[in-house]
Amino acid sequence: MLVGAVIPPFPHIVTMVGLDSHPVPESVNPDEWQLRVTGAVAEPLRLTKAELRTLPETGVTDDFACVEGWRAADLAWRGVRLGTVLARAKPAAEAAYVLVHAMDGDYASAFSIDRVRDALLAVDLDGEPLSVEHGGPARLVPVDDADCWESIKWVSEIEVTATEPTGRDTAKELALGRGSTDGE
Repeated sequence: MLVGAVIPPFPHIVTMVGLDSHPVPESVNPDEWQLRVTGAVAEPLRLTKAELRTLPETGVTDDFACVEGWRAADLAWRGVRLGTVLARAKPAAEAAYVLVHAMDGDYASAFSIDRVRDALLAVDLDGEPLSVEHGGPARLVPVDDADCWESIKWVSEIEVTATEPTGRDTAKELALGRGSTDGE
């Protein structure tokens, strides 16, 4: 659904008001959601929605562009910096990467630990709790020049590793292979 769509100067890009909605996998159950921080950490974590909300929050407003050829303008995300969550888990000295897992069990994206520290674990979008259709209860929102598939919906695990988990980084392949069912 392209609510509020306008055609910008580049006819192959559609600018939208808000994000498009895609079907939610059956395996995603926001009522059972927890965030786990596992792997090369001194203190593995398991946080509920309420516990995550007790951590210091910050906001980011930015456009969200997708390889499918659309852009959602001026989205206001609010949540917890991933660096704040990682600091509580105390990554090991050799920790160099994280693999961010979605609750669907299939989707995951790898990041260097230094790059992902500033990313937002968003819990609100445009002043409202983040809906499950848009990745709630928590969605990873990188604040650098990230590709759209790196904005992981339904984040349920942050796995900290010493080596790059390339073989388990499925995000780009799945996002581009699913077409419009996963692109945002």
